[in-house]
Amino acid sequence: MRFLANAISLVFHPLFLVYALVVLAYFIDRYAYYINDSRAIGAMLIMNFFLLVLFPGVSIAMLVGLKMISGFKMEKREDRIAPLIITLSLYIWFFINIYNNVSFPDSLRFVALGITLSVGLAFFINNFTKISLHTIGVSSFTVGVGILLLSQEKSFIDIDILGIGGYRVSSIFMPLISVFVAGCVGSARLFLNAHKPQEVYGGYLIGSLAQLIAFRIIM
Repeated sequence: MRFLANAISLVFHPLFLVYALVVLAYFIDRYAYYINDSRAIGAMLIMNFFLLVLFPGVSIAMLVGLKMISGFKMEKREDRIAPLIITLSLYIWFFINIYNNVSFPDSLRFVALGITLSVGLAFFINNFTKISLHTIGVSSFTVGVGILLLSQEKSFIDIDILGIGGYRVSSIFMPLISVFVAGCVGSARLFLNAHKPQEVYGGYLIGSLAQLIAFRIIM
């Protein structure tokens, strides 16, 4: 059971969920982009992966290697300060570039601001309590997906994986799966005793609030 909880925490790591939300934002509103060439989109998504996932991940690995933080799990509140500062800096850069580029629609600007606000709020609240970054990430993803689908009023999502194959997914399916995953992630963090209940529930609140604020500003 502990292995399953650790696996859930790893697979649905906040960095992965951030990138998944960015990718879904493209597929949900793909025809609003000025660039529709599959290679260009593929290059864009790869660069986003480097910026949103790889660079923060490598930075954390370097901090662990230099013994500036105790480990990858960042069990102490103090361990999270440097990784959050680095991640927040990268996400602010991501948002500024997306916001100022006319090639991208408001749906991606909304996502960029939402994930940046999530990290910013996490950094601020971490000064007072060890809030769950996992539940911030999964609630930000869940609410972000819901807002994107409602704003686009789509009954399905067409997913074309870099020209390899196309898939059509029901828009009802995505929110249901997201809510289920959110519950699994929160339960896993509680089972592992990684957080107190109020830190897990507070993470749900902060992640949701960040996306709602971003929606109010951008959309």
